[in-house]
Amino acid sequence: MALRFRKHIRLPDHDYMGGAYFVTLCTRSRLQVFGRIVGTGDTARMELTDVGRIVDECWRAIPDHFTHARLDEMQIMPDHLHAILVLDRRPASGTVGATPWVAATDALYVNGSRSNGPQPGSLGAIIAAFKSETTKRANRLNVTMGLRLWQPNYYERVIREHGGEYGRIARYIEENPQNWF
Repeated sequence: MALRFRKHIRLPDHDYMGGAYFVTLCTRSRLQVFGRIVGTGDTARMELTDVGRIVDECWRAIPDHFTHARLDEMQIMPDHLHAILVLDRRPASGTVGATPWVAATDALYVNGSRSNGPQPGSLGAIIAAFKSETTKRANRLNVTMGLRLWQPNYYERVIREHGGEYGRIARYIEENPQNWF
């Protein structure tokens, strides 16, 4: 059996510690477990299932666990989530305190070097903690039956400050339910 390698889709010279990001996270096999779209056109809205409510609650709790993170537009769809997440650069100390989702970052350093994985407090670390917590909670409901809730990766786009890109992305997220087929 040949080894399967995942393509690295992150920008090689970007640290993902600060800035605004348009993120999209998709469910495993695009399973529609978060709810359904009710209505059409301008009246279309998302009706959340129990798992959808878990995802909503956990996403809104991100700033409670990562104080340098700020949430902007967000939309849960039947099989994915779109959101804008803004990260302010962390203080020079570089540590993130422990919360129920995250171990203190000091524990990640052994003999002065960091173990594998995303840098603590980075976009990757936040998404990993979010996906882990939502999967654990969904599994408690026996919805995913011990399986992964999410696809292994996620999509992100660094939002440029110039040219109105932020507003276009926010509008796209807001209007996503009315464009659902």
